[in-house]
Amino acid sequence: QIRNPKSHNSVIPSMPVGVEDATSSANITLRVQPHITIATLKEQVFREYGFHPLVQRWIIGQSLCSDGRSLG
Repeated sequence: QIRNPKSHNSVIPSMPVGVEDATSSANITLRVQPHITIATLKEQVFREYGFHPLVQRWIIGQSLCSDGRSLG
């Protein structure tokens, strides 16, 4: 979790994410909300890291997620 600098008591929910392709891998941390959808996360990763949404595949647990699924 990431502390919100604007408020000493609030915590911004975060989620560790493993990112990999055919040649490399990395770990990143995304700020999230329970209602956020996979499609929104794909757009966030595209804006912040440059991975186009069409090449992203999101797996939570052992399940491949559809764009309409939320984290909550």
